[in-house]
Amino acid sequence: LEKLRQMLQQKKPPKARYNPQAGGAKNGGGNPLGNDTAALSAAQRGAIGDHGRECWTIDARAPDGNQMSVMLQVTTDQNGVARIANVVGADQAREASDPVYRAFAERAVRAVLDPHCANLPLPRSMMGKINVLTFRFTP
Repeated sequence: LEKLRQMLQQKKPPKARYNPQAGGAKNGGGNPLGNDTAALSAAQRGAIGDHGRECWTIDARAPDGNQMSVMLQVTTDQNGVARIANVVGADQAREASDPVYRAFAERAVRAVLDPHCANLPLPRSMMGKINVLTFRFTP
């Protein structure tokens, strides 16, 4: 037991990480990440989700794979095409520690970036500029 404690003992000081300030209006709702998602209506967010689900692949071996969800931050180009998709928030830690969840998150990122589904149905008001959207992906 003593040998195990020595092996687990911290050898290096912890590395500091930037802790971003919570966003949004003071005492108001909104997106804490302060990006373009707040400009979308519920119907528009639903349309984007439905569009991305077309490219979703099911992993039949994953237990409860269709009941998981992951928070994604997607960056689009001026034409509304998804170019970058990353797991964000608390889901990053879960992705790093849980291999089943990591596989789920990677499939979600692939679904959003798939050439068939990457052209997101954004409103005209969001076209012509780079957009950063954050949404919860559920199959």
